[in-house]
Amino acid sequence: MTLLSIVGEDISRIIPVLYAYKDKIKQHVLLCDDDPSNYDRAKILQKGMHTFSDKNSLDWYIKIITTNEDSALDINTVAKKQFNNESELWLNATDGYPAMTIILTRLIHNEGGKVLSYDHFDNDLHIIEPNGSMNTSKLDSHIDIDSYLTLLDYNIVSKQTKTQLQSRKKHIFSLYKNESLFKKVRKTIIDKHFGYKNNFNLSMVEDMLQILYKLKILDKNYKLIPSQQKVLQGDLFEEYIFWLCEELNPDDILMGVKIDFDDKNIEPKDQYRVMNEFDILLIHNNRIFTVECKFSQNLEGLEMIYKYDAIIDYFGKSSKAIIANISSKSKESYMGTKVSSNFQHSTLRRARLAGVSVYHESEVNVVKFQNLVRNFFHIN
Repeated sequence: MTLLSIVGEDISRIIPVLYAYKDKIKQHVLLCDDDPSNYDRAKILQKGMHTFSDKNSLDWYIKIITTNEDSALDINTVAKKQFNNESELWLNATDGYPAMTIILTRLIHNEGGKVLSYDHFDNDLHIIEPNGSMNTSKLDSHIDIDSYLTLLDYNIVSKQTKTQLQSRKKHIFSLYKNESLFKKVRKTIIDKHFGYKNNFNLSMVEDMLQILYKLKILDKNYKLIPSQQKVLQGDLFEEYIFWLCEELNPDDILMGVKIDFDDKNIEPKDQYRVMNEFDILLIHNNRIFTVECKFSQNLEGLEMIYKYDAIIDYFGKSSKAIIANISSKSKESYMGTKVSSNFQHSTLRRARLAGVSVYHESEVNVVKFQNLVRNFFHIN
């Protein structure tokens, strides 16, 4: 059996189908328009598929064929040549151009083949039979983050998994059981570290100091270990948000994910390559999402929206992002979140258009935050 996938504007839409049929289909044909940008996308997908195949010992055969999407004759000629070499052919029309898809659907049905299309927003797989009937079902395979990124030809440079973080979970929740008190403790430790005056009595919160010692943030004298300043000021918040997201049971979740988006053949030097680090990545029903955690009093919200509007495009058009900013600034309600000088009215409107949601509060309301993640990322 051969799967013929039309490569269009968003190769991420093809990936869930490739993963779902990874063990059943060994022959893959990527059909693209002869425009150079489309061919480049096909090459990226082909490279990612080769890497994925090697990682999973799948022995995939993958080739690219091009055609002129504006020429019915060219599409027919290329397709019929392909049919002559295959006994059974399926068409993945998910990312296809309308004219090309219509022509190929007729040709493949005439050959007794099947046509499938995947709805990456609803996780629905539509299979169109030669008699014109259509069967729709949920795609029951659930891709993991590493496989998704590999098929996009991206490389994870570093990450933290649930297994690696599990021993810290109880300590993180103990600290955030009284978030307002922990914020005072954190500020006092930082102030004392830099010699600033702070009258808060840390002797009243020895239980929290013990936890921070167990987390190797404080030494045995309850003094801040200098290398752990960033952990205390921001990473613990990130870890707390990670576990709140994990409790919703996404298909896969990672923290502190550094991704290399670049091509080593074009730029071999790491210092020049396109890399980004994500606080939290999670995937559910074959869609990938990110959560950015900012425990920051002052934040350029508009800059953050622009950043994530651009970055999530790397993952495909179905991706979304949440920016979680905890700040004690004065706020007022707007569009289901809060307005302050960190996130002004127009910034929040721009965020909505960009597929970015903003959680902007003075403290974390667990129910409210988890409901946002559940509803915005469609985690049922």
